[in-house]
Amino acid sequence: MSRRAAVCAVAAATLALSAACGGGGGVADEELGGLVVSPPSEDPAVDPARASTDGRELGRALAIRHAEVARRLGAHTAKITSRIEVKEGDTVVESLSDETLVEISADGDYHARYDNSADYGREVIWQGGAMFLRPRYAKWHRRPPTDEQEPIAVRDQMYAVAGDYFDLVAHAAEVSDKGAAEVAGRSGRRVEIKLDPSPARPPAQPLTQRKWRESVTVQALEGEAVLDAESAIPLQARFAAKVTFNRDGRTFTMSLEVGQELAAIGQAVALVTPPPEEVVTTPERSRETDERDALLQGMAPPAKRSGGSSVTIPGDVP
Repeated sequence: MSRRAAVCAVAAATLALSAACGGGGGVADEELGGLVVSPPSEDPAVDPARASTDGRELGRALAIRHAEVARRLGAHTAKITSRIEVKEGDTVVESLSDETLVEISADGDYHARYDNSADYGREVIWQGGAMFLRPRYAKWHRRPPTDEQEPIAVRDQMYAVAGDYFDLVAHAAEVSDKGAAEVAGRSGRRVEIKLDPSPARPPAQPLTQRKWRESVTVQALEGEAVLDAESAIPLQARFAAKVTFNRDGRTFTMSLEVGQELAAIGQAVALVTPPPEEVVTTPERSRETDERDALLQGMAPPAKRSGGSSVTIPGDVP
């Protein structure tokens, strides 16, 4: 998903988001997010020049999938950090900070790690046709991918932090081109991000569980990014924002900070598989819970896996 079609699991869990299918009358087809309605065709490529001057196009640049980043740039590392705080009045109802690291080689093998301040984390290695996965403090599990797209999809999901958060404020962003810049040997354009004095309205949300986004008011926004001159891929990005929104008759304030940087572009990345004593071979994984969660995404919490807890990445819940 495009990080994950949401802002953050923190706000979702804190605000006890209601399930979209909670009513007795069923859910309209147009609210099922592509389950019975054909998904839209693939968006056109991001225009680097336009992304340097337009907030929504910059949002599309920040949302470029990691699969495309790897295709265009080859081997590299990406480090992404974020911090979020949600308040109701003066009361902090939730806060979370996290860090994601993605290291990918020229042949597509990779190592990705996610850690957050809630003492949760996950780590993934894709190498030699096998996936190695583990939650924090657990042994590695080795297994083949469920399908050929799984290694790419997992990597895309873990990388998609900046695009998901910026999507919430893109309609209120004023972006200006600040000239040429270079990051990790790549030529780019530096852009300034600030609050538009006359921001557009938040975009309409067809899904019921995302209607709260239509109430978003961006109170503060500042940051900058360096976009690759050829592809508009964000080589560096940072932004901070403060927004208010309404949910179920309550008003909340969300503060967020995000940073992203690519490094070692085109350089060899040394990946090491875990030692055998730390690996439990998992020859096959049941897809029943995965398929259930995919069908009910945004309408029900993830199912618990037997023998462990469900895994949620910030942004999984609308």
